[in-house]
Amino acid sequence: MNSKDAKRIFLVFGAATAAIGYIFSITTGSIGIMIFLLAWLINYKSITFNKLTKKNKLWPLVLFFLFLILGSFHGGDFYKSQKILVRFIPFLLFPILFITAPIFSSKERLRIIKVFVHSLTIFFIICLIVAISRQIGFWNRGGIFNWYYFYRYDFLEVFKQHPTYLSMFTLLSLSFVLFLKKDLFGKRFLLITTLLIQMTAIIFYGSRIGYILFLFLLVIYFFRNFRTKNGYKKFRSAAIFISSFILMVFLVYKIPIVKERIFYTFGLSYDYKFNNIESINEGGIPEEHGRFLLWKDAVSLIKERPFFGLGTGATEKALLKKYKEMGHILFLDNKYNVHNSYLQTLLMGGIFLLAVYLLIMHNLLWSSLSRKDVSLFMFFLIIAITSITETIFVSRGVQFLSFFYCFFLMREHE
Repeated sequence: MNSKDAKRIFLVFGAATAAIGYIFSITTGSIGIMIFLLAWLINYKSITFNKLTKKNKLWPLVLFFLFLILGSFHGGDFYKSQKILVRFIPFLLFPILFITAPIFSSKERLRIIKVFVHSLTIFFIICLIVAISRQIGFWNRGGIFNWYYFYRYDFLEVFKQHPTYLSMFTLLSLSFVLFLKKDLFGKRFLLITTLLIQMTAIIFYGSRIGYILFLFLLVIYFFRNFRTKNGYKKFRSAAIFISSFILMVFLVYKIPIVKERIFYTFGLSYDYKFNNIESINEGGIPEEHGRFLLWKDAVSLIKERPFFGLGTGATEKALLKKYKEMGHILFLDNKYNVHNSYLQTLLMGGIFLLAVYLLIMHNLLWSSLSRKDVSLFMFFLIIAITSITETIFVSRGVQFLSFFYCFFLMREHE
């Protein structure tokens, strides 16, 4: 192996570590970015900066970052705006790295995907081992098996992660496994094992938006395969899908906390032990209406500055002030964000920043349909749908969106 090949392998390794992002911790996310940047610098002889002057679908990420810089001047809180700009550096960095570096070949892309997929599997196995060992200790102290002890908050406690973001990562991984299985797995046993582990992970992580996206993924996979099969194979495919769906519903119904979260989501029952029903704010509004109240508070602020927003770094202070004014003590005490990425962009930068974010969504959707790339379409659904109920502009979400946006769309320029 010559020096050029070794540098190229290191670049692929750098991209793979950046793809893992914040799966394990904030530290691993930062280290991943630094390794990718270092690998890019080591490959300086193959970097072509003249590509930066050409039209490219990666530029909306940079444009989003530039709008945030402009927003920091009228936000008024330079300390907060500086922290937000640092968080959004991947929106600037990844497009530059992907555009100027030599485009990854199909084999190199598969290596990056393999590292990403296997990392999600390892993550869940570690969480499961820790949860089981903790439960065994609970048994030894005379306790009984307790889903509430085993399942949600304690299950991800070892890495201090949020269920929604882990579900986003895992769902993208599952889409790779389902739609690139022949390229990713040489042995069927490894394919089946990975599928079972990661599907179980989606159920155990307990993200309600994750359940909805998981159902979308299963339906897409079923119809895509159903159309290509004939006779007995078509019947078998339908039987497997229906059986899998029934099994999933059965498991969800049998695990108390999962059932309670789903019933809670659809308003069928508010007997949810992780929801403090007695916690009612001064206005007498129960917590189950929380997101609608959050959005209502945000909309009232957006109306004050619809075109340019409140400015980068000014949204948190304005929201807390609004919560106090409206008597939403639960939101105030927990310093809730808007839990909606579209409203968050309007708050930060008005309709102009929202337009850039929608352009990013448009590029993902158009590219997935024009290239008939199912994994890319699933990535679009993950971002677009999760943005309705979560503010994905935290460190995990920023790196996840920016890296895979660049990773998917740079193929068009091969």
